[in-house]
Amino acid sequence: MKRNFFFSCALALSAISVSAQKYAGTQMYDRIGHGQDSIEVINNLSLYQEAYKAKNYQEAYEPWKYVFEKAPLAMIRIYTDGAWMLENMIAKETDEAKKKEYFDMLMKVYDQRLENLDDLNSFATKKTTSTKGNVICRKAYDYYCYSPSMNNEEAYKMFRSGINDMGPNTEAFVLYYFIECSYNRFHANPAVREDFIRDYMECNDICDNLLEQAKEYAEADTLMAQKIVGNYQPTQEKCNDLFVKSGAADCDALEKIYTEKVEANKTDLAYLNGVLQVLTKFECDKSNIYYLASDYAYEINKTPDAAIGKAQKLWKNGDTEGALKYFKEAIELEEDVAKKAKYSYGIAAILYRNGNIAQCRQYCNQTLKYMPSYGDAYLLLASCIVRSASGDHLQKSYYYCLATDKCLKAKAVDPACATRANRQIAGYTAGYYPKSEAFFAGLKAGQSVTVMGETTTLRLR
Repeated sequence: MKRNFFFSCALALSAISVSAQKYAGTQMYDRIGHGQDSIEVINNLSLYQEAYKAKNYQEAYEPWKYVFEKAPLAMIRIYTDGAWMLENMIAKETDEAKKKEYFDMLMKVYDQRLENLDDLNSFATKKTTSTKGNVICRKAYDYYCYSPSMNNEEAYKMFRSGINDMGPNTEAFVLYYFIECSYNRFHANPAVREDFIRDYMECNDICDNLLEQAKEYAEADTLMAQKIVGNYQPTQEKCNDLFVKSGAADCDALEKIYTEKVEANKTDLAYLNGVLQVLTKFECDKSNIYYLASDYAYEINKTPDAAIGKAQKLWKNGDTEGALKYFKEAIELEEDVAKKAKYSYGIAAILYRNGNIAQCRQYCNQTLKYMPSYGDAYLLLASCIVRSASGDHLQKSYYYCLATDKCLKAKAVDPACATRANRQIAGYTAGYYPKSEAFFAGLKAGQSVTVMGETTTLRLR
């Protein structure tokens, strides 16, 4: 018997020597302690690791539990192994009493890890170091997925606490279940609509940012890019699906939510900017509450969003000059070129409606400098060119040909506007010079002609 016991100890000591090397030379023995208890810990450590390696979790459970309770600082894997083992045991268990026992132990794994987090991190490698937020996020996930009597509100608070700490580093699977938890909470209580909208936007922004990073990794680290896309793209799709299903973005409902709150937070710039972003994202940026939030935000700090809000309010009230002033200011304040392009296009559209075609063309071209793939800017340029047509029938036809070029360019850079581009082209064909008259004038389709300082291809009808 003694020989078998010491043989087990020898195996355990061998395993520990390997583990000790992994933790940057830290002596595991110091963390286990000394004396008879330490010998029992070493023996149980060996037994649990062997059974765990064989995926015999029922056999691994008791010796693992002994190590977990007697030597909480033995090694970090008692927490990661324990969580994985208990998840599997809960999923397979049919006896409700045992299921609850395992679940309670699973929660204790996270609580004890949080209590000892600083000490555990002191000997962790870079790969195994954890933050408080990371542990809470994983606890929230396990509570949400494995609790026999899960309380959605309790799960939500747990998720929210962890994500507040993790922010843009929140793991995809945590976001995936958090947005589902938030959706269920809103579905049960529509009064928390604002929370659900905030949660959706936060999850969506995290996914957006990481998917953008994946594009940057695409050439240098293809595997990393694929991993990010594989994790965060399905999560973003789930976020979008649940949000559409929820009906939370109804503009009337959003206005009711924010009317009193904007007034109460009129000196809180962060809150006001958050409201402006929500209303803009869901195309509710022509509401009175949007204009009011913009005014308050602008008084505190001249931000692009606030300037746009003031511009749209003035435009709605018929003050074109005032609107243009704030649109231009928004372009100057904005750093994001995509938004600069959007604002520049907004100015071009106002100028076109007011008949200021020359300036409209200038802002269309400025839009395309910011974003060459802005198809709508090419379509508006085409409309400007047609409205500028002058001269005899032949000279006017050149304008229609150049306008057609712009529409073709719009389709090439932005396939989403192909239908509108084709519709405009179909309308321009009536302005082409007739083949019958071109023959007598010595003109042929396809030859180059110049109009408005640009070269285009002669088209005939």
